Amino acid sequence: MFTPARRSALLGLPLLIISLMLCVPGPARAQAGKADAGTATPKQPGPGPYSVKTDERGVWWFHDGAGNRFLSMGVNNVTPAAWNPGPGTTYYNAAVRQFKGDMAAWATATRTLLQDHGFNTLGCWSAPGIPDGRGLVRTVVLYLVGHEMTRCLQPLRPGMEEMMRTSLREMMAQYPDRGHILGVYFDNEMPWFGRNGWDRNPGDTLLETALDLPDSDPARGATLKWLQDRHGTPAKAAAAWQVELNTWESLRGVTLRGRMAAGLVADRTDFTAMLADRFYAAASKVVSAELPGMLKLGSRFAGDAPDAVIRAAGAASDVMSLNSYPMAYRSNPDQLARFWLLGGKPIMITEYSFRARENTSGNPNTRGAGMVVDTQAQRAEGYTGFVGDTMTWPMVIGMHWFEFADQSPQGRFDGEDSNYGIVDVENRPYTTLLTAMKATNTAVFAAHGSTSRTTPTEMPKPRAVRYDPGQHPDRPSTMDLLAGPMSRELGTWNAPDASVSVAREGTALRITYAAGTQYGVGVDVYGPLAWQRRGVPAPAADVDGYTAVVLQATAPKGVQMNLTVLEAAAAAPGQAKYDVGAGDDGEAYISLPLIGTGKPESYRVPISELLGQGAWGNQGGARIIEMTALRNVGIQIQGQPAEGVVVVTGLRLER
Repeated sequence: MFTPARRSALLGLPLLIISLMLCVPGPARAQAGKADAGTATPKQPGPGPYSVKTDERGVWWFHDGAGNRFLSMGVNNVTPAAWNPGPGTTYYNAAVRQFKGDMAAWATATRTLLQDHGFNTLGCWSAPGIPDGRGLVRTVVLYLVGHEMTRCLQPLRPGMEEMMRTSLREMMAQYPDRGHILGVYFDNEMPWFGRNGWDRNPGDTLLETALDLPDSDPARGATLKWLQDRHGTPAKAAAAWQVELNTWESLRGVTLRGRMAAGLVADRTDFTAMLADRFYAAASKVVSAELPGMLKLGSRFAGDAPDAVIRAAGAASDVMSLNSYPMAYRSNPDQLARFWLLGGKPIMITEYSFRARENTSGNPNTRGAGMVVDTQAQRAEGYTGFVGDTMTWPMVIGMHWFEFADQSPQGRFDGEDSNYGIVDVENRPYTTLLTAMKATNTAVFAAHGSTSRTTPTEMPKPRAVRYDPGQHPDRPSTMDLLAGPMSRELGTWNAPDASVSVAREGTALRITYAAGTQYGVGVDVYGPLAWQRRGVPAPAADVDGYTAVVLQATAPKGVQMNLTVLEAAAAAPGQAKYDVGAGDDGEAYISLPLIGTGKPESYRVPISELLGQGAWGNQGGARIIEMTALRNVGIQIQGQPAEGVVVVTGLRLER
């Protein structure tokens, strides 16, 4: 999750807050090996240097400088005021409102609240001025290669190591005393999948991102050189990728995006691996030189990353850190096994949370990650179940809750408006949640030490999407979704920086879009009214029996389109429950990219080749496409050109 983390963020804070954010921590030392059987076992850490070790049973722990073992139970973003709040919004500003500008009083009260409820770590983005020590440690995100969405390509640009050193020194200047810094993260949620850090799209990766850079960007030139070294001539590359390519200079992301030839898949995989190896090797080198002995806590993955990236991070880090928003009140064994076996280092869950509709800030929870439950009691139940279960894995050594205070109900700097806090925007504690946190945090030390679980030994099997259409010989061989009445009028949606409008022109659609730079825009076409199912959550149409979706459209050359298929109960990820009355489980699916050519085209997408959508729908579903309960087929538009018109002349289901 993108959070207040930029080095320049301090420039926008009130002077009183800046004065608070100037103190603390000292170096730490990473070690691996066995802990002494007789080591004392306090639940709160003493001063560093800190290390990670296993005990005599093979269970992993943090250790402080005196050899005492502990687990890191933390809260992220413990700050006296929201960062960069929007004008006219209600936001957390306790140091000013509740403590009348007495920053020391706020810091003392906040520290007491955390420690009284079993927390011993100030997670990332927490104010440097909160006194640490005496059982309280902290973590810091370094942002070694900045914040740009193309930062994974920094290894292809000159001066990366110097950039890393500069970034580290600027960030760590806030912490002149480092004796209680548990460790540092290289970065947060890096976009290793290409567009971001969480949407795995095998047809749109860092290779396409690099090729879309301006000619003036050295990373584009380095990418072309890398491809030339592998293939020699454009003709040989074109044969391996099954595309048309006359010159290296003409190669752009649009040439490759959405194509899945074996040679291209191999190039994408190896290109990402090369970037990861270079980044993590340099990051480890710079941190070791600048902060000798400091624990390297990885780069806070957004729940997943390509295999090669996880391996490279494990080789460079002492701890694997990942942000994991649960879809249930229990651990995610497949995710943990994957990071353990590929990374080979103990694991921290560095971001997780539960949100409730019932909250005292008035948060609507329309933007943000993770489950949305009904009550604060359910949030408490989620914490007890997820943390209690996850901490019994022997390789999991810490969990950091996101976050200390609720977001503004009108939306924080990026629009997120969720009930993530352990206090609301007026600094009122959520006592039901905190009571459960205290009980759980108090119990995890003993539960971890006595666990009967063992570390995973087998990689989880990938969950493939399955589609088993029925015969339905009575149905026509093709069904044009635009030809007849729909179960609901056309719907549209857009990213915060984008806009879209759609007009009917007979049975055609004229979509005028401004795609922005995030996830673009979309038009939802609902199932035929004649096939709408009665007595089930509306809209739900039974369109079973078809094997492909066909889009006929004229789109600007190079623009990316994706077809989406949503089941009737599909809603935002992380719902406590989905309305499964239509027999589906609320999943959403998406196609590989379809690229506009500037001419009329027919794009045929087999339903069985759709991918599970990570940004929408039930992430805990069976991954079986239920066309007996179709909500809608959607057309998503994003990328370049950023503005234009797409004319859709047909959207059909075919056998």
